Amino acid sequence: MVEIPLFPLKTVLLPGNTLGLKIFEPRYLDMVAACMRENSVFGVVLIHNGEETAVDADIYSIGTRVAINDWEHRADGLLGITVLGLDRFEIMSTRTQHGGLTFAEAKILEESNTLEIPEQFHYMLELLDHISAQEGRIRKADQSFSEILYQLIYLLPLETALKQRLLEIPECSDRAVILHAELIRLGVIQYIKPEAANESNPR
Repeated sequence: MVEIPLFPLKTVLLPGNTLGLKIFEPRYLDMVAACMRENSVFGVVLIHNGEETAVDADIYSIGTRVAINDWEHRADGLLGITVLGLDRFEIMSTRTQHGGLTFAEAKILEESNTLEIPEQFHYMLELLDHISAQEGRIRKADQSFSEILYQLIYLLPLETALKQRLLEIPECSDRAVILHAELIRLGVIQYIKPEAANESNPR
């Protein structure tokens, strides 16, 4: 178990991906300063109900631990940071400080590190390479199947609620099945081999 400060947002960040944030509230300016000073991390978690500026927003129980990997003083006077998603965590309990910053007692969730991609999901790697090339991105070599899925989920125009659902699924293979079904619904058929669609179509 670890204790981490929380940064609730109306977006989902997945492990292995980056997100730019504008920091202006005193509680989060203090949090960022502490993280940079101590080289520590914080947790990004999706808001279920409420606003990002609220102290008592209703949040989901599973989020992503992040590290700050870049920062800048923006032209608008705000602090801009870029964070990198590290791993998933589950909130077991929370406490809120006087200044409004919420801390979570969290359990880090294990992730599959297998490099092998099941045959019926090989097309997902091809799809990721295609999207990455279109956006001028370079995909890292030797990514695990889990990392490939997270990056694909991040790049695809999926609804926020679905991204959260995929983040919460504990098994990589189950996450792939749900993503596969969504790709069929979105009409990304040209990247899916017919036999793959038949083999992994969820019942």
